[in-house]
Amino acid sequence: MANALRLAALLTLLVPYGIAAEESSRSSDIEAQVSRLSSEVSSLQGEMRQRDKRLADLAASLETLGGDVGVLKQAVAPSMAAPFLAGPPPSSDNVGIAKTAVLAPRIEVDASRRHDLVLLRVRRLEAEDVRHVADTELGQDQTGVDIPIDRSGALYVVDWSTTDGQAYALQLKDGATGLAAAVVQVKPFQASGRFVFVGYRLE
Repeated sequence: MANALRLAALLTLLVPYGIAAEESSRSSDIEAQVSRLSSEVSSLQGEMRQRDKRLADLAASLETLGGDVGVLKQAVAPSMAAPFLAGPPPSSDNVGIAKTAVLAPRIEVDASRRHDLVLLRVRRLEAEDVRHVADTELGQDQTGVDIPIDRSGALYVVDWSTTDGQAYALQLKDGATGLAAAVVQVKPFQASGRFVFVGYRLE
């Protein structure tokens, strides 16, 4: 009887140690799982960063490629100059059409005639687009102004406008020869118009 009591007491003392050992083992398993999950998350984050970098590099490459394609399209686009010079339309009082190419184009007025400020807008015509080149002006104290062009052999339009009231001739001149390539008339009720020409730079 005494032996049975001692065995029961010993078992009672050992049970808490078994439970504690089991809980310790479970805790170690949980820590191992958390560590493994943390490692997997870090790996996934690294892969996402690499993917984002590849996407950014791809976007930059596509942007560069788009710019190159735009330059290539512009380079191979058919010129408007040759068809224009082959059959230019007729001029009118307020639209001056140059029948031949114009070197170093200038806009001039007769120095003996009084004129108001003339505003000039230069545009380049392409097969599928019209590009603004520059804005300039012919002041009241000026008799002539150079027309800024950005490409030799291109077709240009110069829109001109001034105040109504003065009457004089506005001329598109060839800067190399000094000859008039086209002439329009500024007069009451006709204070705007344009010049159309194929221009070449000398420099």
